[in-house]
Amino acid sequence: MKCTKSSTYCPFIQVLAAACAIALTAWLGYAARRTDFNELLLAFLALFGLYGWGIWQAHFGRVSWRMLVALGIFLRALLLFSTPNLSDDVYRFLWDGRLSAQGVHPFAHTPAQVMASGQALVGITPALFAQLNSPEYHTVYPPVCQGVFWAAARIFPESTEGGVLVLKVFLFMAELLAIWALWRLRRHSWAVVAYALHPLVILEGVGNVHFEVAMIAFLWVALLLIERQHWAPSAFFWALAVGVKLLPLLFLPILWVYLDKRVRWLFLSYFALFCALLSIPLWSGTVLQNLFSSLRLYFGQFAFNAGIYYGLRELLVVLEAKEMMRARWLGVLLGGLVFVGVWMIALYRAKSPQGFSLADRMTLASALYLLLATTVHPWYVLVPFALALASARRPTWCFPQVWAAAAVLSYSHYAGGHFQEKYGYIAIEYGAVMAALAWDFWQPFARTTLSKGR
Repeated sequence: MKCTKSSTYCPFIQVLAAACAIALTAWLGYAARRTDFNELLLAFLALFGLYGWGIWQAHFGRVSWRMLVALGIFLRALLLFSTPNLSDDVYRFLWDGRLSAQGVHPFAHTPAQVMASGQALVGITPALFAQLNSPEYHTVYPPVCQGVFWAAARIFPESTEGGVLVLKVFLFMAELLAIWALWRLRRHSWAVVAYALHPLVILEGVGNVHFEVAMIAFLWVALLLIERQHWAPSAFFWALAVGVKLLPLLFLPILWVYLDKRVRWLFLSYFALFCALLSIPLWSGTVLQNLFSSLRLYFGQFAFNAGIYYGLRELLVVLEAKEMMRARWLGVLLGGLVFVGVWMIALYRAKSPQGFSLADRMTLASALYLLLATTVHPWYVLVPFALALASARRPTWCFPQVWAAAAVLSYSHYAGGHFQEKYGYIAIEYGAVMAALAWDFWQPFARTTLSKGR
């Protein structure tokens, strides 16, 4: 290890930096409030600064990348006993699990209907109901998530702290799988450190119990198995990813084009079979109806941190249509653009060696979806960030890294305890993302132009 002043200088600075990262993570996980945006922003800025410094140190061999990965795992373990404080989604997870554990189908009734029925159910209390953020809507969480919710309720029927701990242990194990899969997938220490130590991944995954990190783990394992041409196991893990979040369905056109004709139908057959098997415990006549009803309301009525959607919505004010009709029309239009765009990404240079890899195309497809989405929570951005790390592209994609940091600005919408979106912060976030995206596409063009000029 090289040190500039003394043999103890570098280790001292590194230990101090690790201690600061531990202290900041503990504060964000146990003491921070999402209504105190200024404090949150300063803490995240400090953590991202330490994160960048750690990667820089590892790049020059001044600290072992294994030590940084170990620190990332420790920071996740540190948050196992915290109560999610930047999101209230976890209470719906507990609600669904407690219904399932008592034989009540989680898709059958909205929380408001359950409370109005007067049915006596263990753990289904007015206190828990008061913490739900969408009590008038049916649940939208797929079967793998519902299975974890059920397990949490079976182990801790009434304890909120115990139920949250079970969910966090599952996500912690999924994170270990993700780190292993990324290393086996790319064997690039920078990518593993970039994921293992990322502040938003740690705090929104194990910290605030968002299952995107489990979906990422399953997708990475599926990509690894696809590279090794293990079709049935890869289809199983792809189905697990869909069972956590429906988003991987978006990548099926890309997979269809990527796979050879001989294995295309084989993979999709296995995938359909595994999806059907995973859905058996939740299957009933009203599942699809209620699920699609909630998804339609979600995409048609909800809006959060949606830069492009907000810009288009303002442009349509001149049409003097009702707000709901404008939102619904825009949602359909943007959904159609995403569908067409994903197929264009799938087909672009599909036969060319210079074309994008499977992970590259999935990165761009997830980014397109989020850029045109009506709701973009910070943890949603972890998907393109993670998929970009699985790419063999060098230099790696810049815009997902920028977005995974800039998404922190969306916490400003809760400042002061009253939800009010700050459009200035949204403009900064999306301006930075679009600039980074332009840079990503400019680099290959610039290199080609310079090489021809020589």
